[in-house]
Amino acid sequence: MTVDENTPMNKSKTVDSIRTQVLQEDEYSIWKYEGVPEEVISFFEQTNWGSAGAVYERKNSSELVRQLKNPYLFAVQKGEVIVGTAVFCHTTPLVLGSSYNCYIIRYFAASEVIRGKKLMKYYAGKVMEVVRNEEIEKTIYVGCVEKGNIRSYKVVENAGYEPLGSLSVSAFSRFFPKAQKNVERVQTQSEKSEVQDRLRKFYTKHVLVHFDYLFLKDNYFVMREQGEIVAGCQLHRVHWAINNMPGLMGKIIMHVLPNIPFINKLFNPKRFEFLAFEGIYFKHGREDTLLKLFEGLLHREKMNSALFWMGENCPYKEIIQKHGNLGLMEHFVKDSGVYIMTSYRNMSDEEIARLKSGPLYASAFDYI
Repeated sequence: MTVDENTPMNKSKTVDSIRTQVLQEDEYSIWKYEGVPEEVISFFEQTNWGSAGAVYERKNSSELVRQLKNPYLFAVQKGEVIVGTAVFCHTTPLVLGSSYNCYIIRYFAASEVIRGKKLMKYYAGKVMEVVRNEEIEKTIYVGCVEKGNIRSYKVVENAGYEPLGSLSVSAFSRFFPKAQKNVERVQTQSEKSEVQDRLRKFYTKHVLVHFDYLFLKDNYFVMREQGEIVAGCQLHRVHWAINNMPGLMGKIIMHVLPNIPFINKLFNPKRFEFLAFEGIYFKHGREDTLLKLFEGLLHREKMNSALFWMGENCPYKEIIQKHGNLGLMEHFVKDSGVYIMTSYRNMSDEEIARLKSGPLYASAFDYI
């Protein structure tokens, strides 16, 4: 979840969907919805996300939310008006090779109606009480908070979450991306199984590894040498509108760079379209091939910029940075990132310590 307690919330229509009331206190109630109702999807696309860091709108939420795996929505409502949201996506990630029941929380937002009244902090705790009480097996709850967003950090912490680690954002960009030979789309079931086997081995020492969003739209691509996969990744097309960035550098990025020829090919805050890469793989010794694949995908999709997320303690991040030039955009995002926050149900101290011992895996789809 990208937590945002500053999101302006428009009045919603009465949501006609399968729902269950889980709490009623005075004029506020908490409802659990199966899936994400259409009215809420429309709202997400118009919402400003972020507060202390970059403030942005997700312009293709209507497409991306529909691709969420096993989602359900918890909504804080004042009458029939939704004033707070959290989408829980059920998954079974690997922790050092062992699978666990898990919920990844996204689209966590509060409206101006309850902002500043500590109500979101209170009801976030109430939602987690309900969610934990529904589970009997060992479960990990995962959310994220943008670095610098102290208010949101406190809301999540109050709901029973603690920091597990952090992810950094990396950028890959080219002014004139070139076509690359031997870029292949993975389509057959045998090819997909081959990719998954390689990724499981590649990330066997990582934690929170899940491949729920690989092969969406058959957009996993590889490069081969003598029939062997030497590089691979999934791409997602993303469209954001950036409304604000903090600090002096933020003002320069927002107001100066878009007016500089060529540089505005990489970043247009009003219409920031980019590729998000995940499921990143490279054969050891052929790390340079991965950047060729990245460039080939930019050329194929007629884009100039891409983002990917990796654990700050992930050894592959440093390897990728050392084996080629990521491009100018990397300098603009190098201080960006999120804290990964976790809460647990029926997990032993030993299991939690095991979770904390490995580098974090990041699925880009969880952050776009």
